Order: sequence, then C-alpha cells, then structure tokens
Amino acid sequence: MKKFLVAVFLIVAIILSISPAFAGVRSIKINKSYHLLYLYDGSNISRVIPVCTGKGDTDDNQTPPGNYEIINIVNNPKWYFEGKTYEPYTVDKNNGLGVVWMGINLPSYGLHGTNEPFSIGFSVSHGCVRMQNSDALKLSKEISAGTQVQIVEGDKGLLAKHLENIIILYNILNFLKNSN
Repeated sequence: MKKFLVAVFLIVAIILSISPAFAGVRSIKINKSYHLLYLYDGSNISRVIPVCTGKGDTDDNQTPPGNYEIINIVNNPKWYFEGKTYEPYTVDKNNGLGVVWMGINLPSYGLHGTNEPFSIGFSVSHGCVRMQNSDALKLSKEISAGTQVQIVEGDKGLLAKHLENIIILYNILNFLKNSN
C-alpha cells in the first residue's frame, strides 16, 4: 500500500509540475514605451511579444494605462469599423483584428492580431494592442478570460530606441518566414 501511495503521489506531482492548468497564475504586462508584452507565469516571464500600441494623438486612440482583465477570446473575429463589417481575416485580409481578438474590460479595446504586420514596434493603432498574427494566436492559447492585464507607460529612453530597431528586424524575419 505504501508503494502505491508513493507512486500516486509522484504521478500527481509530475502532472502538477508540467500541466499549464496548474502552473502559476498567468498575467500580462504591456510596456508602451518598449512596445513589448510580457506574459507572466506566476512571477516568471514565460513569453515576450513585440506589440503595436495606440498613437495617442487624441484620447480615443491611445492605449490607456491601467489594470484590466481579459473578458473574451474570439478566433477569426469579424471586425466592425467605421460603419463597415469585415469578414474574418482568413477571408478578408483587410480585417484589422487579424486571426484572434482578446477583449479587455474596457469597451472597444483589446489585444489582437493585425493585417499590418510592419506596425509592430510602433505607436500607430487606434488604441488596441496589436501583435503578429502568429504571436496573437499563441498568446490566445496560453491565457483565458480573467487573465489580468497591466498596461504601463514605461520609459522612453535609449533602451526604447534600441528595442524599436530590434522589433523592426523581428518584423522582417516574420515577413520572410511567412512569405515562403
């Protein structure tokens, strides 16, 4: 009986250590100056994703700093913009949401893919947080409704400028990889 209990204990310990469902609480932090999204698993960063944030020249097109949470995840969303409806990205490449939408508890704002991959690393969106479609899809599979999202301004120093150049190279690499 002791061997059986030890075996059961070991199996449960292994499952708990490798199953994402039992991993640390997942959360997201977005640094607007660095144009980076950090996915945390507990206190550890498990993924870093280059993003595009709002251009911020008016109140309605900035990415507002604050604490939010994911309220829904929609694969192949339709996009309703300026009185027009765009079919899912797989059908209509003009769909600005790309392949997935992750809405936050701030109406009309969310994290999503894009039909403008070279916008990643810049502040040019209407306020949402864009990322490469492949990154958005991976992220959407690693989080769920209720995931906490923190958006911070960050520091616009020299590091931000260097990161901009690195993200441009990342965009080119993604473009070349997806064009084959």
